[in-house]
Amino acid sequence: MSQDRIIYKGILENMTDGVMTIGLDGRIITFNEAAAKILNLGRDEVLGRPFGEIFLAMEGNDDFNQTILNAVYDAATAHNSTVGFFNGRKNLTLSVTTSFLRTDEAGGKKNEAVIVVFSDRTEVEKLRETESKLSEEIKTQHKQLQDSYLELEDTNASLQTALKKVHMIRIAATAFVIVLFLAVGVITWIKASPGKSAPSPPRGRDDRGPASFIAAPSTLTDSISLKGTLKPIKIVNVTSPFSGTVKEKLFEYGQAVAKGQLLLRMDAGETEQKYRDAKAAFIEANEKLRQVLNWSASDEMGKANRNLAQAKRSFQESEFLFKKGIESANDYESKKKAYEDELQAYRAEKAKGEGEKLTLEKLKFENAKVKMNDLAAQLRNANVYAPVSGTIILSELAAEKDKKGKVAEKGTSFSQGDILLSIGDTEGISVSAEVDEMEIMKIKKDQEVVITGDAFPGVTLKGKVYHLSSQAGGKGGDMGGRRTASFEITITVDKLSREEAEMLRLGMSANISIMILNKPNTILIPVGAVRTEGADRVVMVRDKQSKQPKKVKVETGITTVDSVEILKGVQAGDEVMLQ
Repeated sequence: MSQDRIIYKGILENMTDGVMTIGLDGRIITFNEAAAKILNLGRDEVLGRPFGEIFLAMEGNDDFNQTILNAVYDAATAHNSTVGFFNGRKNLTLSVTTSFLRTDEAGGKKNEAVIVVFSDRTEVEKLRETESKLSEEIKTQHKQLQDSYLELEDTNASLQTALKKVHMIRIAATAFVIVLFLAVGVITWIKASPGKSAPSPPRGRDDRGPASFIAAPSTLTDSISLKGTLKPIKIVNVTSPFSGTVKEKLFEYGQAVAKGQLLLRMDAGETEQKYRDAKAAFIEANEKLRQVLNWSASDEMGKANRNLAQAKRSFQESEFLFKKGIESANDYESKKKAYEDELQAYRAEKAKGEGEKLTLEKLKFENAKVKMNDLAAQLRNANVYAPVSGTIILSELAAEKDKKGKVAEKGTSFSQGDILLSIGDTEGISVSAEVDEMEIMKIKKDQEVVITGDAFPGVTLKGKVYHLSSQAGGKGGDMGGRRTASFEITITVDKLSREEAEMLRLGMSANISIMILNKPNTILIPVGAVRTEGADRVVMVRDKQSKQPKKVKVETGITTVDSVEILKGVQAGDEVMLQ
């Protein structure tokens, strides 16, 4: 080996870029160490073999292959591109440069091989993508900050407007209260005038002064009463695995079943025929895909290669003789046309094993495979088992005649996905009810509920609100001639005792009492004991030392029909003067 060749070989092997040279016959001539490392291919398994046999059979590398083919078809131009490549272990981003290796021959340049130089830019591209994402995130956050600032400005303006309105309302309320007290005073004075009968003294009033009330702790409660229907705590629908009829029924409605218990046998005759057809289609698709993947080694490609090589040699000889003046222009043009026709025929034949043709056969293969596997899974489910333990009940569609649901009986036909039956979990119970739109906002999830019923006397169930519908439904109600919306709620009782379970039946009516307020140790005083003075509320309390009434400022809470909750100002045992 000459010194120049040793130097060239050393340079090639020590390059960090991958270098691959492909001869005009399509075989790989050189493949340096960097190329083997980047593409995860052994040099021994690549050198001397056709490019198409190694690379065109790989899935997901169409862009890389097309870059090489473009270089072959367009020999006059060098190509630079960035493409994706899957080397069997990970996805790479490669920078690929292609050009032709030319030698001087007979005073001109002759193409000898395609040179492919590529480098791994995966990490660089990832960093670039990360930088782009960070830039977009910064822009988004900046935009959000701007929007938040604008919203804050709008909120401040709204608050200023609201404060002005509150101030005006407070002034109006104070004026109304003053007028009200003046009117009460005038009426009292008129009643006390001579010639009028004085009112009978109120209860609790004696010679010492006005009636009084002793403040004591009590419980402030409020509840909503509804009517509902008992249902399982959870319902699991069992669907038909395929279109067919019930061959055998092995249960009764209302029967308790265990998980894994055989319930139905479906007639699978029609599905078995579909499976056989699907399997035959899968075998055909697999064979066609195999032919396309190995198209470069097919007889048709071998013939196209030979015809192209023969036409090329004939054309090159004619071109040489024509330039020497030995062969006529007509013969030269005829052989040139014959070479171009064979090249076109070769490309057309080669396209049968790549590009859209390869993609089409892959899609047909995947579709056939999915269909066959789906039918196989349907056949495995021809025997229908209970997915959970519970009580077999009619599905909601079958239970309501207007919904035209089907009941699973021998000979009944079902479409794939139709509900065959339902299994209710009766370890607990649920109750569904309709709530008027005026009451729904008072109900919250997990509020305590008491459930009773005329059909199960003596049984009191304690549950919680489990779900509140966010959309109106049902029939609604009537309020002063106006239809109101109603919302469905669900209450659950997680566990039933054995005695409770024996007395309850699904579908029974139930009385529901939802506790929306329960405040023990609350100080409640009559509404009439509280007066409003400006922005304050006051009551008159008898001083324990002097026994004289004194004015006390109080903080009030919830007001009922006849009582007011006192949060601050009055304690248990205080004697409150009634107005």
